[in-house]
Amino acid sequence: MDAVYWQKLQNIFDEAVAIEPEQQTAFLLKACDGDDAMREDLIGLLQAHVDADQNWSQAAPPTSPVLGMASPCQNGDEIGHYKIIEQIGAGGMGVVYQAFDSRLQRNVALKFLPAYLDGDASCRERFMAEARAASKLDHPNICVIHDIDETVDGHMYITMPHYTGETLSARLKRGRIPIQEALSISIQVADGLDTAHSNGIVHRDIKPANIMLAQDGGIKVLDFGIAKVENINLTRTGMGVGTLAYMAPEQIHGQEVDARVDVWALGVTLYEMLTGQTAFEGNGTSQVVKAVLDSDGNPADSINQHNSSQQVPDALQDILLKALQRDRNQRYEQMSLLLNDCAELLKTLDNENDSTRRATHLNKSHKTAFSWDPKFLESIIDLLLPVLGPITAKLVHRQAKKANDIETLCSALCDLLPDEKSQKEFASKMKLKASMNTTPPSPQAIQLSNPSTQLELSPMQLAQIETILLPNIGPIAGSLIRRAMASTSDWDEVLQIFSDALASADDKITIIKNIKTIIND
Repeated sequence: MDAVYWQKLQNIFDEAVAIEPEQQTAFLLKACDGDDAMREDLIGLLQAHVDADQNWSQAAPPTSPVLGMASPCQNGDEIGHYKIIEQIGAGGMGVVYQAFDSRLQRNVALKFLPAYLDGDASCRERFMAEARAASKLDHPNICVIHDIDETVDGHMYITMPHYTGETLSARLKRGRIPIQEALSISIQVADGLDTAHSNGIVHRDIKPANIMLAQDGGIKVLDFGIAKVENINLTRTGMGVGTLAYMAPEQIHGQEVDARVDVWALGVTLYEMLTGQTAFEGNGTSQVVKAVLDSDGNPADSINQHNSSQQVPDALQDILLKALQRDRNQRYEQMSLLLNDCAELLKTLDNENDSTRRATHLNKSHKTAFSWDPKFLESIIDLLLPVLGPITAKLVHRQAKKANDIETLCSALCDLLPDEKSQKEFASKMKLKASMNTTPPSPQAIQLSNPSTQLELSPMQLAQIETILLPNIGPIAGSLIRRAMASTSDWDEVLQIFSDALASADDKITIIKNIKTIIND
């Protein structure tokens, strides 16, 4: 596709988007001046433009007509033994309805060829190819095909399950997805696509809108409507089909495609799950295409800039870098390779989390003399009162009884807040107040028993050590002292625990020397 062709396409597209849908068909016929290939490209772009925000969930609103598309059904219509309930989606190759199957007593989804294309023989052929392709696939992560038929007046449709849940695009509107959850979704999508690829089928339109998060926890890949079936190529060379922001460079160039375009699209989707941002952005289609084809750098290189609340491991950045190689020969050659890398990383992260949980449980199992300064807790209550209301004091004291350090208490209280912004603001203020809270412990001897011996500090010694530690590790100093003494019978090991906590202190050696002097007094 040369620059002159693309610029003309861009100009016509921008004008078409701005006019009423029912006027677009006539406009395209005139603007393309007999160039049927360009008109087909524009129809695909306009359908992708509408499809980008569609949601196949039960709660999805009815969609507006595109290019004069008339809805083939109305609520309440009966199609054989199906009764139409409502329209739940529309895209470049179909209008979708929720319907009730009176024969089998279940809800289903009926996908119809758009009315304005219903008489086009090539589109009907592609629609049939979709059904044949998807019906070959038997995998828990692929939307299955129950049947294909047509109405008495010639409208073809496919019968599929009606999944209760939401699309990934709908979920992403609420923000980024935690790393392990994003990996789990990607693994299930990759598993389904690997099966499709082994059957000679490339999806070619993987994006969040085509991934269903079912209410039962399963993941379903939707819409093989533009799949490339082995030995069948019904999409005209010269303009790739799909949503531009997720299309691989070779797809945009209109080249022959293989499984690696799905690898690319899944990589873009994984990036979006981790960051809440699309990997390739721009004002208008030409800018998006430019970003995909030749933007500087790689999205994987700057992923943590969008992800301050959870740092993405280097191994995951490496996976994204491999999936998003513009040169497809440098990309994962097979979906199974991407799947295996994601599965191995998820297993590693799960094991690390298990170890952390066990360590946390072990720490909490030690009985300590730790208690929160009432004035500090009152200051925290004052921070939360405008958000949580009269129950604030009870909630704060309840969490304080369970927590032995600032980080644990802060995390528990953040969970009570409604959104990420309020959580970040509260955490910042709480830690500031904690750093100002230097009230010494109550004047009672601290005696913490160990199976083999007993370590003791007088109230004066405890206050002196805590005063030394406070400037460097903050108000958890008292808790750290008690926990260290409870965990070992050896003072040298206690000092090592203090040393580890002071890892970032410039004068760590001097601090430990002074603490050792106090202990030996």
